Amino acid sequence: MNTAEFLTISSSMVPDRLALACGDRQVTYMELALRVNRMANALQSLGVKRGSAVAVMAMNSPEYVETYYACAKLGATFVPLNFRAKHEELDHMVNASEAQVLFVGERYLELVEGLKPKFSGVREYVCYESEQDGMRGYEAILDNASEDEVYVEIDENDPTILMYTSGTTALPKGVVLTYLTLSVYVTNTMNPADPGLEPDVTMLSVPIYHVAGATAIMSSIWGGRTLAILPAFTPEGWLETVQQHGVTHSFIVPTMLKRVMEHENFDDYKLDTLKLITYGAAPMPYEVVSKAVDVFDCGLMNAYGQTESTSTLTYLGPEDHDIPKEAGPEREQKLRRLRSVGRAMDDIEVAIMDAENEALPAGEEGEICVTGSRIMREYHKQADETAEAIVDGWLHTGDVGYLDEDGYLFITGRTKDLIIRGGENISTGEIEDALEAHPQIEEAAVIGVSDVEWGEVVKAVLVAAADERPSFEEIVVHCKGQLASYKAPAYVAYVDELPRNPLGKILKTELRKHHGEPDNS
Repeated sequence: MNTAEFLTISSSMVPDRLALACGDRQVTYMELALRVNRMANALQSLGVKRGSAVAVMAMNSPEYVETYYACAKLGATFVPLNFRAKHEELDHMVNASEAQVLFVGERYLELVEGLKPKFSGVREYVCYESEQDGMRGYEAILDNASEDEVYVEIDENDPTILMYTSGTTALPKGVVLTYLTLSVYVTNTMNPADPGLEPDVTMLSVPIYHVAGATAIMSSIWGGRTLAILPAFTPEGWLETVQQHGVTHSFIVPTMLKRVMEHENFDDYKLDTLKLITYGAAPMPYEVVSKAVDVFDCGLMNAYGQTESTSTLTYLGPEDHDIPKEAGPEREQKLRRLRSVGRAMDDIEVAIMDAENEALPAGEEGEICVTGSRIMREYHKQADETAEAIVDGWLHTGDVGYLDEDGYLFITGRTKDLIIRGGENISTGEIEDALEAHPQIEEAAVIGVSDVEWGEVVKAVLVAAADERPSFEEIVVHCKGQLASYKAPAYVAYVDELPRNPLGKILKTELRKHHGEPDNS
């Protein structure tokens, strides 16, 4: 199935329904379908065809969504770029993808102008908001294009999106997501548009260059929902969008959710339309999700997935967030499961594997591996990395964890974060959880540092909850009360904040660079 059909079907079923809303701008399904046709014809006139690559560097907008669907109609590969990436990373992404056309938001004109000489394959530049020197204007090329339907034969295994990973440890890798993988995900998680039902409203609150953003622009359109577009996240913007557009569903990153709840005027906003908040993309601190359970009068869902798996692999549903008030076994069980990422989706199989790729029983820790029809086709032009990631049809996620007896998945760290102390493998996640349980510690990250006797030992990098910082001795005593003694930190460093990428993941590489010495600081 070509994902462009999501729009074709919905525009025929609910043509007058609001498809996109961004601030005061509104676009119906029929208007969207006609604008996409015109952009597809415009791109075709610029030489874009099946297999061509079209890149975008911009904040979220209706035009950004239109560009994706126009590319899909032509069988072209859509390449959403992380505008927060380093210059050398952007250079790599544009050239490795062989992008021929680059759409740019005004905010990034100066950045693109400086990088233009390095973009050897880009033939055409298009600015979304206006015409610029050396660039076409989006609306200008749209005005001169035909509204006629465009038909291009595609193969379901063709790439529709080339999405680059965050590149926290090396140059970003291009994840090839096909029409098949995205169609399977969207149609398995969302019912098609129904003219007899009142439409829900999905907020696009994460960038389209993130897999959760890309799937949102597909699932919302397939479901005949209204997509309320937040150009860039701010706590106030998120709250205002919910209130203005009556948002019912939103995906949000844990750090974003924390900032929303801490907004000084949180209680002044009308949020009663919310039905479900899904959170994911980075570990959710237990204290934050516990607060969210109390603060929001709607369902909460934890979604764990990767770009390489076309989004969600497991989920912790609203019923798992419904915590009984009275003490007892059910309350204790649900509180424990709040630390998990739930159970596998129906179309995915999860296994915990050892170093020999053998499945481990419940309760034993190993690498989280998954299989199913949504696994990426490959890393673009990286055969060795693809072969390392996909073994016998199983995607090796690089995450470490275990399954409990009921199939709930608990993530304890990353394979690259394993600390090997005297032959003992130590996962950083459980130490970080123990540290964050200390009342005077707000956030914790754990890395391994060299040690003459043990090879590696644990170092904790901490953010204190208040001005008073617990002493090294207090931290060690606290950890030894919860963990095996060899897992207690040998060193502690305090920082004002932990370095994170734009989606909230802690940059362990930066921590190792600045705090990788075996000392207390």
